[in-house]
Amino acid sequence: MPERHFHSFGGLFPNPAVLGAALARETERVRINAGSVVLPLHDPIRVAEEWSMVDNLSGGRVGIGCASGWNANDFVFFPDRFGRHKETMFEQLADIRALWRGEALSRTVGDGSETAIRLFPRPVQDLPPMFTAVVGNPASYELAARHDLGIVTNLMSQSIDQLRDNIARYRRARADHGLDPAAGRVAILLHTLLGSDHDQVREAAFEPLSRYMRASLSLFGGVTNSLGYQVDLSALSQDDQDVLFARAYRRYCDDRALIGTPETVAPVVEAVTAAGVDEIVALVDFGVPESTLRAGLPHLDALRRSAAARPAATVPAPPGTPARPDRRRGSTRSPPASSGSGPRSGSCRAAPPTTSPRRCCWTARWTSPRCGPPCGRWWPATRACAPSSARPARASPCRSSCRRTSRTSS
Repeated sequence: MPERHFHSFGGLFPNPAVLGAALARETERVRINAGSVVLPLHDPIRVAEEWSMVDNLSGGRVGIGCASGWNANDFVFFPDRFGRHKETMFEQLADIRALWRGEALSRTVGDGSETAIRLFPRPVQDLPPMFTAVVGNPASYELAARHDLGIVTNLMSQSIDQLRDNIARYRRARADHGLDPAAGRVAILLHTLLGSDHDQVREAAFEPLSRYMRASLSLFGGVTNSLGYQVDLSALSQDDQDVLFARAYRRYCDDRALIGTPETVAPVVEAVTAAGVDEIVALVDFGVPESTLRAGLPHLDALRRSAAARPAATVPAPPGTPARPDRRRGSTRSPPASSGSGPRSGSCRAAPPTTSPRRCCWTARWTSPRCGPPCGRWWPATRACAPSSARPARASPCRSSCRRTSRTSS
């Protein structure tokens, strides 16, 4: 769920916390991720309060994506923050994490005195998965690593080769700052529409994807430039833009999207997996009719199962990072991109290993091959594998997930 304001492109999502609260009551198993909360447009105390409430409503299923914002028009809420919005985001991120852990923040109240503020209601998760959206800027990957954030990215303005280099840079930066390089999670958003007939699916997606991309010239320009079409879109007529999109469409679908059949898009899954991606996020809401979208979901599930059944690829550690036995990639069914709390990552190693890193609960971090049977999981908060009976009563939503293991494990 993104946060966007005052524009038809994404204007349905001005407040992801409100939508998240509604979804929390309609769902039981899916993660509810803000992707992203534009922190400089808010008071961090309110962000923590709102998402703690959603965490309670959902039984501990939220993840918080952070963004600094970029559109000056959005900053009507706090116009003085525009210009140093990136710095503001990381300052507020620290406040949100502190509140979520139960620490107090000192704030000035109405009578001018300083008061310690704590978060209520207390959230279910000790710390939610946290991540940030990054596209092609290598420095942004390093910045996310330094602040122990997971990555959500896409292939609209970077190639798979560039993605591979950026992920390696991200993991090196985590190691340089004393964080487990493999614990930082990378998710990639891919436009997705699947069916049984490759040509029919490509035809069905063409017009909706064209409208979606051309609703934002900056988005459309990023895609076409990345594919090698160096043009000034603002100087093109509508007909010329039609021709340009038609030329770019096939290349984009072949190399950077999941549009076709489960068999024809499998090379894209394999390529991004080999690049070091932990999770593939199917971006289905780009204007395809609801009936077409729903008809494609069984094929998406078939692709997910097929990918999960393949042997997990071993990704070589980036130069300069500590050797680890569990650098594996290759699942489309992992939890949201997230990062834990850094140096505590080694606590899982004493748990009895399973035969496969994917034979854990749906909510487990599949990249660890050491979730203990029969119901052990890598807890997002403590990052220690333990059976559900070892957890306090407030972790009951997690125990529910474990009871479903037999239906969701590969």
